[in-house]
Amino acid sequence: MKAFVALAATAALGTSCRAMPGGSGKPPFEPFAPGQWRTPKGVVVNAPPSASHDWRVLIIQERPRQKKNPHWKVVPIGESGSLEMPAGSRYQCIYNPVAFRSWPNEHVSGVDRWELLRSVRCSSDGWATYSQATHVVTISGDGSSVVPAIDQTELSLHEIIDGQPVDSAVVLRSN
Repeated sequence: MKAFVALAATAALGTSCRAMPGGSGKPPFEPFAPGQWRTPKGVVVNAPPSASHDWRVLIIQERPRQKKNPHWKVVPIGESGSLEMPAGSRYQCIYNPVAFRSWPNEHVSGVDRWELLRSVRCSSDGWATYSQATHVVTISGDGSSVVPAIDQTELSLHEIIDGQPVDSAVVLRSN
């Protein structure tokens, strides 16, 4: 029975975290690349201006309730950085720039829609492994409509600080 429990826990962790290649100990920041797609004829199609809106990120301690009200941090699309964690936390968390994914039309002459993806990543072992949550927003090719798949994405964290269980969440929104 002990072997089964250990295996089940390992399988559950494997689906929600990733091992860093080489285990460098450095946060896995990604470079920003503007949203562009090139047609087979070489014409460059840029993401619409509506794709350039700021995003917001927040760390909220859910249990026990934190004493200070949390505040959203406004994050431009091309920015990456570290998040300030609660005192005593062993987690380090980062956010990466928006990544663009284009969906060409059936004639491959333009873009029908753009997907904007942004992730938050947290590690408690010096970035040997990390957990990630990705928020996706879909924008029409001309930028006239913005449709988030969901309002926000959350990455839940659990740890023991000073002998007390602490539950926190990193929240990512596109508006």
